[in-house]
Amino acid sequence: MAGRHVQNTNRDHDDNFQSLVVIEFAHGLSAQTVEWILQKITDGQAVGGAELLACSVWDQNIGESLIHVGASSSRLLMAAELMEIKKYYKDGSLREISLADIDDFMGSDELDEFLTMAEKQKIILHELETVRSIEADNVIPGFRNIYLYKGEAIISRCCAEGIIVNCFALHDKEELGRLTALWFSNILSTNQLDQVNYYFGEKIAMYFAFLSFYITYLIPPAILGFLSNFLDPYFEGFELVPLFCVFNTVWATILLESWKRTSAVHAYRWGTINTEPFEEARAQYYGVLAVNQVTGRLEPSYSDWMRYAKYYCFSVPVICFSLTLALGSMLFYFWMEEVMTKHLERNKPSYSFLLKFVPTVVYTLLVVLMNMVYRKIAIWINNWENHRLESEYENHLIIKLALFYFANCYTSLFYVAFYQQDLVLLRRYVAAQLITQQFYQQILDSLIPYILYRYQRGKAGKYVDPNSGSQNQRNCVSEEIMRQTEDERLRMNYFGTLDDYVKMFMQFGYITLFSSVFPMAAFWSLINNCTELRTDSFKMCRIFRRPFSRPTANIGIWLLGFEIISIIAVITNCGLMYMSPRVQKYTREYGPLKVILVFFLIEHVLIFTKLALSHLIDNTPEWVRTAVAAVDYQSKQAWREQRSRKAQEHLEQHRLSQRMSAANPTAQQSVLKKRATTTKP
Repeated sequence: MAGRHVQNTNRDHDDNFQSLVVIEFAHGLSAQTVEWILQKITDGQAVGGAELLACSVWDQNIGESLIHVGASSSRLLMAAELMEIKKYYKDGSLREISLADIDDFMGSDELDEFLTMAEKQKIILHELETVRSIEADNVIPGFRNIYLYKGEAIISRCCAEGIIVNCFALHDKEELGRLTALWFSNILSTNQLDQVNYYFGEKIAMYFAFLSFYITYLIPPAILGFLSNFLDPYFEGFELVPLFCVFNTVWATILLESWKRTSAVHAYRWGTINTEPFEEARAQYYGVLAVNQVTGRLEPSYSDWMRYAKYYCFSVPVICFSLTLALGSMLFYFWMEEVMTKHLERNKPSYSFLLKFVPTVVYTLLVVLMNMVYRKIAIWINNWENHRLESEYENHLIIKLALFYFANCYTSLFYVAFYQQDLVLLRRYVAAQLITQQFYQQILDSLIPYILYRYQRGKAGKYVDPNSGSQNQRNCVSEEIMRQTEDERLRMNYFGTLDDYVKMFMQFGYITLFSSVFPMAAFWSLINNCTELRTDSFKMCRIFRRPFSRPTANIGIWLLGFEIISIIAVITNCGLMYMSPRVQKYTREYGPLKVILVFFLIEHVLIFTKLALSHLIDNTPEWVRTAVAAVDYQSKQAWREQRSRKAQEHLEQHRLSQRMSAANPTAQQSVLKKRATTTKP
């Protein structure tokens, strides 16, 4: 490859080095810093290192250093046991890897292939995160102003300081080709999801499992909504609203409860059920140094009252101000629409039909723009709140985004529905916002990343000199891997499933809250999600770098968000049912108090129905509970047998010692003296 110098710096390097992870450093970084980090990666664990295999690459074309990281099979297996990674046992059950009986696990005939590439890369990332500074590491070499405390995570700190700009896992071209062929041929199959989990890990596989499951459950409301278009002319208008109100409540409940069962099956088959991985403090977490009572290491400590003070004295007011701004923009939109309507009534141009939709489209684009701005504000606030764990950080960010997106997107619809009480206008607004946002998101999430990727590849090709040659001292990194690294370095980072879940969360709200007045919401959502499934799979295989495997047993706090939306949908649908023409016709002869009491009763009946369905549909299938209980029982039995065996060995040694003492006291004394001498420090 052009302009590269490869150096092996691990004295234990073997000829079968497999590059699994690439660390990319900032442009123009000093060699001293790179060598220090490289030494830390290859040093033994006793001195704070990761004890991994690594070699450095200097790319003259871009003026950046890269480190290729791998590990020996024995090192990976030892780490897999400590990380409690689960594999299939000979009896077909999933068990945590144990080196004591490794031969009893399926696929252990070839230990080099026992762990998947995704598992190996997850292990290497975990080990890189455990690289910590020792007492002699006061500062990062080459950066006198970046101080380190004893036991600080070096790789995470370098990423936070911009010294390391990227740390990504390399694709397996052969496996990726097989996954791509299977993924695009049968995109909703269980086998395909297993292959996604095998290659990308549980977190991404769980997202695609939920998206596929959601698409399947969208088919009934989509068919019902599509048929309503043909039935609507035979009614006086909005006659089917009561039917959709009841259907939405039952459908949302069955969807969520069925998903809990499905996710439990996936979590069991993928080995993440009932697992709570131990989390280290985030690299960005700061505070006064103190000893962690769990790990016994020094790490920053930040008082809870200070975080609460930040949250209630700053974060909450900023969020309230943002919500007020969203409300103000909504009121401005309605004023602008009123002005436009009066103008059209006076002039009546030939294209007035199109002009009616201009304010709605402009407001929808404004909603999207405000969502983007608030996302940046929410991330900044979340960083300032200084959350210790990554899970805490992510959950608080999700809550902030979900709250604002809900208010920003749905406030205008609630205003039209329950203040203006105009179902015709509400239908137009729901249709305009849903379709416009979906069209915009498809462009933003699919077309733009592909254009940027092609542009970066074309731009990089202009600077590569194919005749400059390469220098490779030990050939620890092949030319093919170098070319692959250069191609993947130009790809975009995958920043997780947050934005993908946000889109489904908002879409779920449009369907459950307002599809009774716009029945085609589910139909358009079904088309959008089928396209989304294809484009997301294409992006994962062709545009994004390979993300590291992350364990998960479900979709996390998003499930709570969907549950809250489904509860709000009961109240919203009861209100829309009350405003439907048929119901209004039948309730004219009754007083408003009686009508309110009747709908209050209907709302409670629907909530009771929802709770009853939640209780009747078991969250975990019986066979999964039985399998998990069997594995737990077998693990306890194995532990008891091990303890019993050790106790029996200890008892036999004690009896032998007593016999030797009775037979020859002098020999027993010499044995005891020899044992004391050998055990003395």
